[in-house]
Amino acid sequence: MKFTLSALATTAIVGLTAGMGQAQTSLLQPTPDMICGGVGEAGQWMGGTPEASDIATATDPLTLTGLPIALEGNTVGIFSLSSAMDVRVEAQPAGGGDSVIELYDDGGTLVLTDDDSGGGWASRAETQLQPGNYCLLARGYAGGDLVTDMRVGRLEHETITAGLAGGFFGDDDSYFVGIDACTPETEATPLGNGPLDAQLAEGGGVSVANTISGVPYYRFTLASPQAISITAENPQADPYIYFFDGTGALMAENDDYQSLNSRINFTAPLPAGDYCIGMRALGNPNLPVTVSVTGYDAAAALAELYDRGDAAPPMDGSYPIIDLGLLPGRSVRDAQISGQRATWYVFEVDQHGAIVIDAVEVTDSDPLIILFNDLGQEIAFNDDSGGTLNSQITARVQAGRYLLAVRQYSDNYQGIIRIATERFVPAP
Repeated sequence: MKFTLSALATTAIVGLTAGMGQAQTSLLQPTPDMICGGVGEAGQWMGGTPEASDIATATDPLTLTGLPIALEGNTVGIFSLSSAMDVRVEAQPAGGGDSVIELYDDGGTLVLTDDDSGGGWASRAETQLQPGNYCLLARGYAGGDLVTDMRVGRLEHETITAGLAGGFFGDDDSYFVGIDACTPETEATPLGNGPLDAQLAEGGGVSVANTISGVPYYRFTLASPQAISITAENPQADPYIYFFDGTGALMAENDDYQSLNSRINFTAPLPAGDYCIGMRALGNPNLPVTVSVTGYDAAAALAELYDRGDAAPPMDGSYPIIDLGLLPGRSVRDAQISGQRATWYVFEVDQHGAIVIDAVEVTDSDPLIILFNDLGQEIAFNDDSGGTLNSQITARVQAGRYLLAVRQYSDNYQGIIRIATERFVPAP
């Protein structure tokens, strides 16, 4: 059976047939709707054009000013890197607004997020990026409206945010924004009585609960090399964790690993020695946060990746996947999706062409969808398509099997999502 292209999908999948060579060539150019898994669909190039938006070659930082963000909305700036380097991303809200920034790579994977590291209610983060296209998204905290400036630049470029007073320069001259480093002189609460090795071997690890305002640092010791996981849990406090070695060097940091909780996994054993956990709250610092140090469990960590849609599960029956069989020309189904735990579907395509997948709110939902091939390689990702909270993916496909993850943007949503698929094949 063959299908003609709908008006909705024509622009997205033009060029599928060999007879449309000119249109097919145009798809190779990076238009915003193709960048960052669809995040860049409503975005604009930070420098005005793709050529002028390369941070590696820009003389000055790239800035978008006076950007209005409506309730539950966002704005996106697109930039690129022609070589790997450290980059600073910022959002400076006006008039008492509270910004949140998210940085996505070209495949739509979230690289980082920040709320208040710019000082006050401004957002700021610094990280090393590889060559490619990136999308800087700014939104209001808790979906609020605001007007903001956004800037992307190299570390030597002038900033538009003040940063936090706790910032410092590290040994590599990179500026760290967040909290003071946990050095041997820093006052910190000990975890456990002596080295944690025995408690880690027993499987329970160690866990304590305190407010971040009362206990911002914890210190512990490993007597032998150990692979560990560190978690900080209480979404209302929105904890951000930093991990330091015994000298005060920052080894890792994390925010929003799962919902607004945080986690750092060390999959390779850490050397024996002293370590320190530092925290700050992006939410309420006076609420108790449960901090745990446990042995790293590879199987459990892999299951969590499947649950979140960050990796595709194997199709061997060991993980629940709903089999849709051969995908028809059009299908519609509703699913109750609870929070960020993904519901997985597998379907088959019997010839090359294109598919359009929509995930639409029915009740209490902010859908997010991710498409993988049967090898577990991510093909497409989308959240918030067309200025709405709904999601849409348009992708070229070959004959074969595909996996689709459907989940909510956050655990605040527990409703019904309508999942619609349409198949298209080239005209003869």
